[in-house]
Amino acid sequence: MKRLNLFIFSLLLLISALSQAQTTKEEVFKDITQAGGIYKSYSYTPTPGTPAPKGYQPFYISHYGRHGSRWLDPESYYTIPNTILKEAHQNKKLTEFGESLYTRIQVIAKDAEARYGALSPRGVREHKEIAERMFRSFPEVFSTANGRKCFIYSRSTTVPRCIISMAANNERLKELNPEIEIQREAYDRNTYLNNRNKNKTSEKDSITAQYTRFFYKHFDSNRFIAKVFNDTDYAKKQVSDPYTFISNIYSINADLQDIDYLNVSLADVFTNDELFALWQTINLRMYYYCGPSAAYGTDAINSAKLLLKNILEGADQAIQNGKVSADLRFGHDVFIIPLLALMDVKGMNGREADPEKVYQVWSDFKVSPMGVNLQLVFFRNNQTKDILVKILHCEKEVTIPVKTDIAPYYHWKDFKAYYEQKLAK
Repeated sequence: MKRLNLFIFSLLLLISALSQAQTTKEEVFKDITQAGGIYKSYSYTPTPGTPAPKGYQPFYISHYGRHGSRWLDPESYYTIPNTILKEAHQNKKLTEFGESLYTRIQVIAKDAEARYGALSPRGVREHKEIAERMFRSFPEVFSTANGRKCFIYSRSTTVPRCIISMAANNERLKELNPEIEIQREAYDRNTYLNNRNKNKTSEKDSITAQYTRFFYKHFDSNRFIAKVFNDTDYAKKQVSDPYTFISNIYSINADLQDIDYLNVSLADVFTNDELFALWQTINLRMYYYCGPSAAYGTDAINSAKLLLKNILEGADQAIQNGKVSADLRFGHDVFIIPLLALMDVKGMNGREADPEKVYQVWSDFKVSPMGVNLQLVFFRNNQTKDILVKILHCEKEVTIPVKTDIAPYYHWKDFKAYYEQKLAK
């Protein structure tokens, strides 16, 4: 029976790993919000966790979370299409569909005014709910029973949407247990939280050329422009950069799921095939800028080394002195994407040279939706003092290429050694 259970568990792990690593067109169409890519709002599906081996109890969590759902940033996402459509409206150059699109873009742009990049109400809810599930899943970590102290070291980048995400998380934890002590920081000196990959500046033209070439190959921009404007010559003059105009409308549409109180829909603007082509284009852009791409990925991955080093050092301190119950970090997609690749998390580290196949090995909505969070949960056997750790990505167990006989749990000594070797390279 024990062997059968082990076989079933291994099979489930394999199925889960394959589903994370591979994306199909049909999968995206099944839930079209996934075509929003990095703007995919956070969603949680209850997933049973694997019980810890007998004798092990959770005592510490190391966490990195992207801010929750937000408005678009910069302002130009809204103003470029809105300005073009407004001028065309005034000159009576819009089709009936174009007029409808203009009316809706106006409403959305007005709502976003002076809130560019800010955390939305949905984003606040996402982080409160993530915090509560973390608290209830691992109550021992947050317990203050029998005189135990629960001290949380929480820090954020200095960007307001990250600070408010941290505040929402911390507030909910304090509501659940007012005796928790939390130290909060939002300093630029915490460079490990925002260690940007600066080498991409020199490669920007090359990257832009590749994903825009992909866009024009797979998206019929002329057909879309003709759908919006009733004068072809006028449209060619006013829309000198179809990619920016169309991709901005795509981003506005994708972000509507993050601003979920607006009674506005752009569901009729793009066909499913058009959305798929647009998503692939933006997915390619993210892959080249901060993912593990074959062409540019080495620099991106190396940019996460300071963050991984901080994670290992924080865990060592928590294990040795027991003063910190949780290290909570809040930042951005451009930081957690390279971290997941550096850590070789299954489905997050795929390298593919062919732009046509990138989406099959790496999908931004799986790697980094809004509110994406990485939780390293540590367990101790009080008799043997052995330490185990398991990894949760978006609150689901994931695997790494570290040898273990108790997956998805890894012995801390093996876990640490694997990543120390990576940091030394």
